[in-house]
Amino acid sequence: MSNSVKFVLYFLVSFLVLNLGYQVLLFAKANEIDPFTKYIAIVTANLYNLNFETNPLKPGIQILFHEAPIINIMEGCNGLAVWFTLLAFVIAFGGKKSHYFWFVPMSFLFLETGNILRLLALIFIRIHHAASFDFFHTYAFPAILYAFAFGLMLFWTKLQSGISKQNAK
Repeated sequence: MSNSVKFVLYFLVSFLVLNLGYQVLLFAKANEIDPFTKYIAIVTANLYNLNFETNPLKPGIQILFHEAPIINIMEGCNGLAVWFTLLAFVIAFGGKKSHYFWFVPMSFLFLETGNILRLLALIFIRIHHAASFDFFHTYAFPAILYAFAFGLMLFWTKLQSGISKQNAK
């Protein structure tokens, strides 16, 4: 089997296992907001010094501005899908075990920090430039977050390629 086929298979299996595991967690807590989404929403609201609430009629956590809901942070807003994609790539590409121990948690922290900054920017845009919100929410910020993840993928490949070159000498 060629390296390319192995990479694709490892990526797909890793991506599916990560996502299925997360879906099992979501299913187990079907009537609740998952703890990670709740944490991201609370951190975001606190950083912007806003209140938040849950609404039994809407999934997610609503962020309030002057006690009116302005955005709803739900499962898809927590950034895990981007990190799962990056993690599946890292697993499929392979690498030195010691690099996994620092790269995996650091990539998670970098992506989640970027995601929280994205949410803070979306709150700002919703409050001050509401007409632009849909463009930034749907297109600009997801593209930026995925581009950042792609940059981390490139960093991983360069890091591992450097090891391969050292081993070849």
